[in-house]
Amino acid sequence: MKDEQAFAEYALQLAARVNERAVEFRDEEADVTAITFREDAFTSVVVDVLTDLGQLPDIEPCYFDRRVGRYAAKVNGWSFDEDTGQVDLVTTILKNEGTPGSIPGSEMKEAARRAARVVAEAHRGLHREMEPASPEFDMMQSLHQASDAITRVRVVLITDGIARDAGELEQEFDIPVSLDIWDVRRLYRVESSGLPYEPVEIDIEQRLGRPLPCLPASSGANGFDSYLAIIPGELLYSLYHQYGPRLLELNVRSFLQARGKVNRGLRNTLREEPERFLAYNNGISVTAEAVEILGSLDVGVAIRRIVGLQIVNGGQTVASIHRAKDRDRADLSKVAVQAKITVVRPEQVETLVPQISRFANTQNRVNEADFSANHAFHVRVQQLSETVWAPGERQRWFYERARGQYAVAKSREATTPARSRHFDETTPAKQKFDKVLLAKYENAWRQRPHVVSKGGQKNFVAFMDGLAKEHRNDWEPDAEYFKNLIAKAIIFKRAEKIARALKLPAYRANAIAYTVGLISYRTAGRIDLSAVWDAQECPQALADTMSEWMQEIYQELIDSAGTRNVTEWCKQEACWRHIQTLDLAVPADLEEILAAGQPLPTVGEESGRKGVGLTTEDRENIARVMQVSPEDWVSLCGWGSRTGHLQAWQIGIATTLAAYAAAEWTKVPSKKQAKQGVEILRIADAEEGWQAAE
Repeated sequence: MKDEQAFAEYALQLAARVNERAVEFRDEEADVTAITFREDAFTSVVVDVLTDLGQLPDIEPCYFDRRVGRYAAKVNGWSFDEDTGQVDLVTTILKNEGTPGSIPGSEMKEAARRAARVVAEAHRGLHREMEPASPEFDMMQSLHQASDAITRVRVVLITDGIARDAGELEQEFDIPVSLDIWDVRRLYRVESSGLPYEPVEIDIEQRLGRPLPCLPASSGANGFDSYLAIIPGELLYSLYHQYGPRLLELNVRSFLQARGKVNRGLRNTLREEPERFLAYNNGISVTAEAVEILGSLDVGVAIRRIVGLQIVNGGQTVASIHRAKDRDRADLSKVAVQAKITVVRPEQVETLVPQISRFANTQNRVNEADFSANHAFHVRVQQLSETVWAPGERQRWFYERARGQYAVAKSREATTPARSRHFDETTPAKQKFDKVLLAKYENAWRQRPHVVSKGGQKNFVAFMDGLAKEHRNDWEPDAEYFKNLIAKAIIFKRAEKIARALKLPAYRANAIAYTVGLISYRTAGRIDLSAVWDAQECPQALADTMSEWMQEIYQELIDSAGTRNVTEWCKQEACWRHIQTLDLAVPADLEEILAAGQPLPTVGEESGRKGVGLTTEDRENIARVMQVSPEDWVSLCGWGSRTGHLQAWQIGIATTLAAYAAAEWTKVPSKKQAKQGVEILRIADAEEGWQAAE
């Protein structure tokens, strides 16, 4: 009874989250939330949850619903993994019945068939009959181009109802199709479990026809049990084939593809010397919540069943084995892998497993930033979000470092209707953000919209990698960093609102990221983020500029793609370089705001004239050269001298600017120095062999 009550409360909370997301998606002038917004919103909320759980890769949202011949085809999102050859298709059944109702198995099977038809129609070239420059066209074109590489399709069905047993899915297509159902009850179980993943339960005896022999390595006196085992390659292949990234959710990285030296070595050994794989490979480290053991120390010990299996080190080993059989048709009968299996209690999963992963991972260098679940940066940002209140001390921004923290905080504090209203007023849901959004705000402002366009997870990894390169291990964000971060969030959210008002028919997320990136680039860091924080709103002049620029940026993203897939084009740095060349001027009213607090030259003939005679271009040039670090100016001097790309007088200017930068710009360069400094940067950007530190 208690569990049913908790489930009913969860269903209401999920509906509330969907309503909030639907309002975000709704056109500004709409009076009511249309059903299409609710379906998009429900899909978005659940996909976010499943992506965070590691159940899904980054999904491209794409609502596709049309008749193809006598049948219907429908999906709400898609993704293709070039390495595994797997297509993930998200399809939604939304009932909007308040209390979750039952979903018949026949309805779910038909939904799966409709989704699978999308791949079949893409294979035959349906995109040729579609309007170009739309998410639907991009999806069908991408799947058509990948036809020969697609080995299987997984349909992920999400619903606000309760799924009945759908039984086996009939295989009526040319490639295998599997159905993974996420109904509201399964979502409740996994979101309320407190675990960062859904446990995988594996019957070893059934898969191998026998238990897996092992050697006990510890007694459990230290809070865990350990076993050593030799796992057949075929077993690892079958596990990865069925569960894929779910086995690697607690790993520090996903498979890096067969590009690095280690991965190429794995691939060559699997193809040419499979019997030596055990000798050459370091093996894998595995954690589990529980294992079922047969036998005793006297007669021998074997593992019959494993619950909550996770590969915390050796993900690329397992993925390489899978790829070798799927792509290279390698014989795995002689392949074996040594494994250390550590049984960890559920309450220790989030603390002990990352440590096991950190110290076990030696096949490739792993940055501390890779261990992001409890990374000091995110812990500190969460602390700042709890202590730094917006001006007026009436509201704060909530950083949800771990999934569900906002709901937990609200349930803990909102114990009465009055307290609930107080929580909503002081910590509104619209001011909640998570680590994926944080990375999006930061990388867009850091002028990396092409990276943002790669999707939430890839952008987050890139942000964390950049963080590790930019700062020492002991660096932690402070209150000023947090305030500037929120200012960037405010600007980004205003760009989202503008995009909705413009009713961009496609590529809205790309247009938003590129507009914010270009604003940051063209204003050369002159936007006063502290003023945005103080006002808790985007300046109107900046909002007007983004509205004007976004329309042109959106059209240029489409036009510059030419015959290329627009979505893929937006992910390339060449696209960003092209957008940077757009002839978009900073309006006068925005320039007034930018010039207000900008440093004026302290050298040159204009230094004593308080900026009189400085043009907008002069101010942009001064700001741009002052964004370059002293190390980069010194590096430019060496590069220019070594390659001959810079003349001696240009190297002299770069040396001067390096000295100014080293002195923390107590001397601000003249407009002439800044103009030449920007020209030096342009030359370096156009030539190969030099790159600024990230």
